Amino acid sequence: MEYLELIEIVNSGKKRAFFLYAQDEQMIFQVRDQLRKKVLKEEDSLSHIKLDANRCTSEDLQNALSSYSMLSEDILVELSNCQFMETSGSSPLKELVEEYLKDPRDDLYFIGSYKYENDLNKKNFYLDGLKKKISPKSIIEAVDSLKPRSVSAFVEKLLLERGVEPPKNLATFISEVFKGSTLQLEKEIDKLVAYTAGREIRKEDVLKIMEISDERHIMNLLDLIFTERGLGRNIKDILNLVNDLVYRGEKAEMIIGVIGSRLRLLFKIKALAEQKAGSAEIMKSLKTGSAWYADRMTRIADAISYSEYGKLLDVILEHEYMMKTTSVDSMALLEMLILGLVNARDIR
Repeated sequence: MEYLELIEIVNSGKKRAFFLYAQDEQMIFQVRDQLRKKVLKEEDSLSHIKLDANRCTSEDLQNALSSYSMLSEDILVELSNCQFMETSGSSPLKELVEEYLKDPRDDLYFIGSYKYENDLNKKNFYLDGLKKKISPKSIIEAVDSLKPRSVSAFVEKLLLERGVEPPKNLATFISEVFKGSTLQLEKEIDKLVAYTAGREIRKEDVLKIMEISDERHIMNLLDLIFTERGLGRNIKDILNLVNDLVYRGEKAEMIIGVIGSRLRLLFKIKALAEQKAGSAEIMKSLKTGSAWYADRMTRIADAISYSEYGKLLDVILEHEYMMKTTSVDSMALLEMLILGLVNARDIR
């Protein structure tokens, strides 16, 4: 179900308990925020209880669901990170959520949610079965990523919230060139608004700021490996994204090639920056008209030491050679490459 349909259900007031799961967590946030607006009279209301399933106990949740408001408004209970609902295994928290969805209170709103990692995890047989047992006042839904027409409407909403009147057809154009989650889209819109600094946003601006969006997932991987604080440290997230890319159909050989190209480009930028090259020269080297993007890439390049570049280039060359001369499984080679890159950090 699209988030816009869920927004309408929230506004109708016919449901008192929501359990939502999505790959694009921002879609859950949109529904949650609308529920907050509907139920709460003020942002810091005493009737608002927020719990994280990774930190709270079943007793904490039981107390929240048993709370009564001393104010003239309903209670809103939020429970995030409900990954315990992904499988049929039992737990005290799971039993509480399941029982509450079967019989929600009329004076309390509940929203539980979790983010799944990729399309392989979207199908949830346990929740599909639970849907048949819950109250008509409850709803369990996977929140779909936005379709192109909805992306356009979402872009217009984001721009208007930032005080920008979107020029004709701009939102449609952005929806066509951008590929990624809505949380990423929101960040890109912030960059776009900052870059244009109050003047009318043109298509050329979109292409300058969002020019790599067609390869967004691969760019996310590069951003995890090469950061403004040096080489990335979160191996789990990097490998999860690598696996997701391969599942989407990207070839391991291509991913290795893109990582190598980014490394060589960063090394070139570091050398240019140390030679006191100006922003225009670095922009030319990057083939971009965006000074913001050139500055960011310069910071990333500078965060890696020359000794680290030496080790990184050795790792890339070794794996590219192995890929061309041996029959080693390309996916295994890619995972070995990632570990080699992360372990190339200097001891500081």
